[in-house]
Amino acid sequence: KGQADIAIRAVPPIDDTLFGRKIADSSWAVYASQSYVKRYGGVKRSEDIDEHSIVLFDGKMRDHRSARWLKSVAPNARIAARANNMLAMQLAVKSGAGLAPMPVIVGEKDEALVRVFGPVKEITTPFFLLIHGDMKRTPRVRAFFDFMIEELPRLRPLLSGKVERRKGHKRRNSKT
Repeated sequence: KGQADIAIRAVPPIDDTLFGRKIADSSWAVYASQSYVKRYGGVKRSEDIDEHSIVLFDGKMRDHRSARWLKSVAPNARIAARANNMLAMQLAVKSGAGLAPMPVIVGEKDEALVRVFGPVKEITTPFFLLIHGDMKRTPRVRAFFDFMIEELPRLRPLLSGKVERRKGHKRRNSKT
């Protein structure tokens, strides 16, 4: 729509005027707050999620791959909250409302969250670096696009959530 020179999106381009490439895969896992895990325990198998409260995507996000996966593995889980964007999902989970799948890049950086299951291969999503075809030959846009492609070996781990937490910050994968 011409709102940005370059976009990083988690959906493949559907517009023929966009040019770009896939740059990474975003791993997803199921997270809960530390207080939720202390109160209700963790998850050993995806089927165990059905015995927990969950936070589910709503609105435009209702058909997201992670929402469909969660409904399929936990059709009888109590829906404790609904969220129409990732920030609302993260806040609901942090508040102790229930479990929810989130990108590892989000969950691992949040000290208040505990990974209780995953990564879940079925909900891995791709990242695409895109520019509008009209901007392809614009020097500043092309220079940045080329720079991003050149730096992919360093950027991929950041985008995929495979970077270790900062020193002094421990990550627990709760299996209780």
